[in-house]
Amino acid sequence: MNRRNDIIYEVVAALAAADGSDPGSLGYTLADYVDPTVIERLVASNTASELSFQVPGHEVTVTADAEVFIDGVEYRTGRQSPVSTSERTVGGDRETPDQLQLQRFFTNLPCTVYQSRNEEGWPIEFISGNCHELTGYEPNAFIIGGINFGFDLIHPDDCERVNAAVDQSIENETPFSVMYRLQTANSTEKWVLEIGMPLFDGTEPLSIVGAIVDLSDVGPEQAQSVPSPGRVNPSR
Repeated sequence: MNRRNDIIYEVVAALAAADGSDPGSLGYTLADYVDPTVIERLVASNTASELSFQVPGHEVTVTADAEVFIDGVEYRTGRQSPVSTSERTVGGDRETPDQLQLQRFFTNLPCTVYQSRNEEGWPIEFISGNCHELTGYEPNAFIIGGINFGFDLIHPDDCERVNAAVDQSIENETPFSVMYRLQTANSTEKWVLEIGMPLFDGTEPLSIVGAIVDLSDVGPEQAQSVPSPGRVNPSR
C-alpha cells in the first residue's frame, strides 16, 4: 500500500475489526482523538518511531513501518496477528537483551543523547527518552510532532553562537562543545552544555550526534571548566 495515503484507513479498519464491525460502522471519528496528519507524517518519516493514542475502548499504536497495534496486538487490514507490542522494538523486530540494555543505558545516562540531520534547525532523527526531563517534550514531539531544537528550544539570543560552533565543527571535522540557554515546553530557561560531532558520508556532513547536559545543578560558571573534546572523527 501507499503507506502515507492508506494508513488512516488501515487504523480505522483495525479498530473496526477489534470491535467486530465494519469500518463504516465505527461509532466515532478518528480525528476526534488524534490528528490524522500526525499519523501520515509518522509513516512518511523514515524513522524508527511510533505513536500511541487512546480511542473509546482501545489503545492504538502506529509505527513508522505502518504497523497498527490495537491493545498491543497487531492488525493488518483487520487481520489479527500474534505479534504484540511487548515482543518488538519500535522498528518492528523483537528486542534482544543487548537492545534492551542499550535502551536502558541511554535512558539512565545523566544527559540526553540525540542524532539530528545536518539541515536548518537540525531536525531530530533519534533522541533518548529522558529528553522529557530536560525539555518537557516526549521523543515523538521531535520525531513527528514538528518540535525543532534549532527553532523552538535554543534561546534566540544564543542561536548564532550555537550555529557558529556547529559550523566550525563541520569545517574542521572536529567535535564541538557549546553552552546555551534552552527553552523548555513550559517556557522555563535552562543552561545546558551540548557536546557533539558531525558524521560524514565521504566529504558530506549528513548528521550530528551528541549529548546535552542540564547545568541547572552546576551552573554555567562551573561548566566553563569542562575541557573541549579533542580532534576525532571515527566515521571517516
